[in-house]
Formats: sequence, structure tokens, C-alpha cells
Amino acid sequence: METWWKTTLLLCLYGFFKEIRPSEPFLTDYLVGNFTGLTEDQVYQDVYPIWTYSYLAVLVFVFLFTDLLKYKAVIVFEGIAYIVTWALLLWGKGLLAMQVMQVSYGIATSTEVAYFTYIYAKVSGHHYQQVTSFTRTALLLGRFLSGLLSQVLISSGLVDYRQLNYISLSMVSAAAVTSLFLPSVTTTVYFHRNVNEGEVELVKDTRAEESLKDRIISSLTLIIKDFISSFSNPYILKWSLWWALGMCGNFQVGNYIQPLWKDVMQSTNGTTDEHLNGAVEAATTLTGAALAFVLGFLHFNWSLIGEITVAVISVLDAGVLYMMARSTSIWTAYAGYLVFRANYQMMITVASFEIASHITQSSYGLVFGFNTFLALSFQTILTAVVADRAGLGLLPRDQFLVYAGYFAVVGCIYLLFGCFGCLRDGRSRFASEGVWIPPRKRSSDSTRIDPPVGSVESPQ
Repeated sequence: METWWKTTLLLCLYGFFKEIRPSEPFLTDYLVGNFTGLTEDQVYQDVYPIWTYSYLAVLVFVFLFTDLLKYKAVIVFEGIAYIVTWALLLWGKGLLAMQVMQVSYGIATSTEVAYFTYIYAKVSGHHYQQVTSFTRTALLLGRFLSGLLSQVLISSGLVDYRQLNYISLSMVSAAAVTSLFLPSVTTTVYFHRNVNEGEVELVKDTRAEESLKDRIISSLTLIIKDFISSFSNPYILKWSLWWALGMCGNFQVGNYIQPLWKDVMQSTNGTTDEHLNGAVEAATTLTGAALAFVLGFLHFNWSLIGEITVAVISVLDAGVLYMMARSTSIWTAYAGYLVFRANYQMMITVASFEIASHITQSSYGLVFGFNTFLALSFQTILTAVVADRAGLGLLPRDQFLVYAGYFAVVGCIYLLFGCFGCLRDGRSRFASEGVWIPPRKRSSDSTRIDPPVGSVESPQ
């Protein structure tokens, strides 16, 4: 078996195992049950916000250490953090233990950047498209089976919420073991750059005299150079802004959807037969994967219709979230979540492709990492104001009214962008370019076909 095939197989197995966490769709029910000794208010206002804060705090350091430590060590650390998370869920008691659990989960999700960028450093560019496809498929398959498995086990009464956590712990443990067998990386984008053969001896002599401080300064200079080169493009700025705003809203909705479902069911005396959290999560994963797949065959001129499309989708999301907040039917809340996540997966795929096709491959980790950091910065503000006890501490339904307003504002912003673009040169571009771009022309103008692996996924 060729080396790239072995690496790809290990990456797929790792991604598949770590995504099989069947306890997640029922996490709120577990935390507010008799297993941890927490009340609903403690879970919503004192526990869940910690994930956002810890994710943001760790992300910057993870980005730098991922490159410095050559990816694999950080991937192994991710697996260990997942193990600690589920060990605390199973054997931790009280508010402090669950807050530490959320810190561990924040560390685990922030270190996923190492998994997503490992491909660039280890796999040859000749096989990049195949590895991207295989790895994303493994991730989505794991998430789909996780939701399906959780629903089957709970609906059939074979296990309770606590026993689901044992399955999750087993799967993330298998992922951690798999990560140990990943091949080591010799070169990275910034701290361990590749050189031509003729320069090897010169570089060795130079690096022997170069202090760690000098290497860090040199690497940071390259990072700043790539950052300015990428974000000086207004087109990348527009799509990156939506990436951050859209991901912020998606994370926030994903983090508090279970409290909303629980509130709707309690207010309408819902039965356990209607408790289909796992099935809904499986359906959203499958729908998102199908939409991302279909978009690979649609060659729209997103530079022309992108802003208007984002505006329409954002306003639609606002309406869906408002409907969910006011709903008295759990089926409406489930259906609204499915529509919302499908819209997000569709547009984040478009944003990924449009950004990736306008930057160099070496800048992928930096650009998407910064966009994620920006998304978490927005989410931290939103969480502190809306959900945290130190802020407004709103109830789930009231939170979703705020999220509806949030997406309405995003829609208005991009509607203004779209109108400005149409007034400036819209008519001439519609006439000369058209809404549809022939595949041959698109392939000649773009540097890649798929968005970077992981760029359309989110931890929730």
C-alpha cells in the first residue's frame, strides 16, 4: 500500500471514531438529570458558556503550536482532551467538574485545526482532492452514525443517557489510539519550512546559529506577510466576514438548541416518543452532506450573486429561528433546526470554495484559522451578553429571538453589499458574465475544486 493511502486510512479512521459521540444529542438531558447534580439554570448559564470562552482562549496558541510541534502531537493531544471530557462527564459531579469538562471540550474542539491542516503537510498535492473527499466523508459518516445510533439506542430503551457516554468514551479512546500511528511530519508551513536541495547545507548552517527567538520572529513575519496578502483582497474580506458571522450564529444555535427543544417539550407535555434529538442530528448531517455534494456540480457566478444569496439565506434563517422561538410544537422546532443547519452547510461550503480559490494553499490554515477566531470572538460577545449569568441570562426561547434578530441584521448588511455591487457594475457584469459559469472556464480560473477539509464542519 502506498504511503499516502496509509496516511489517508489512518486520518479517516481517526476522524470517523472521534465523531461517534452518541451522547451529544442528549447532553442537556444528561446534565440536568440526576447524573451530575446540576439545575437547568446552572447548565444553561454557568456550564455551556465555558465552552465558548475556552475555545477562543486556546485557539490562538493552538494555531502557533500546531505548526511548531508539527501537527501530530497536537492531534494526539486532541484525542486525550476528548477522553478527559467524557471521563469527567461520567465520573465528575457538581458545577466545577462540569465547567472543567467544558474547558476540556473547548481544548479538544480548538485543536481540530491540527487534524484539518495535517493533510497539507503530509499528503502530496497530487492526491489532495482525493484525501479531502475521503476525510470529509469519514467525518460526516461518523456524525451521521453517531446521531442514528443514539436515537436507536434511546428509543429502544437499550441504554440510558449515562450509558451513551460510555460508548462515546470508547470511540474517542479508539481515535486517540489511532492518532498514535499517524506518520510524523517533517516540514510545516511556517516554523519548519521546506527548502530546495541546493539550499539544504546553507540552511543547516544558518539554523545552527539561529536562536529560537529568531526562528519565532522569522515565522511570525511570514504569518503577517501571508495575512496581509490574503486579507488585502476585498472579495476575501466579504466572504470571510460572512464565514465568521455565519459560524458564530451556527455555533450559538448548536450550543443552545437542546435547551430550546427541552423547553418546547416541557411546555407542551411532550412524550419520550417525540424525543428525537439523535435522529434530527443524523438528518441534518445527511442533508448538509447532500447539499455540499450537489454544490460541487453547480457553477454559479458567486462573485456576482453571492451577497444577495447570503442576504436571502440569512433573512430566511432569521424567520426560521423566530418561528422556533415561538413554536409550541416540537416537530416545528426540529424542522426549523434542520432547515437552519442545511442553509448553513450550503453557504459555508460556498464561502469555503470562494475563499480558497483566491488564496495560496499555504495560507489555508492561517485564513480559515483567523476566520474561526473571529467567529469565536463574535460568539464570546453574544454568549456573554445573552446566555451567561453575568449578562442577561436569557431563557432559551428569548435567546432564539435574539439569534433571529442577529441573522436579520446579517441579512441587511449583505443586502446593502449586494445592492451597492449591482448599482456599481451589476448590469454590465450580468450581461458579460452571466449567473452561470461554464465548468471549463471555472476550472481554469480556480486553483482547486473542493473547499479545505473541515472548513464546512463545526464541533456541534
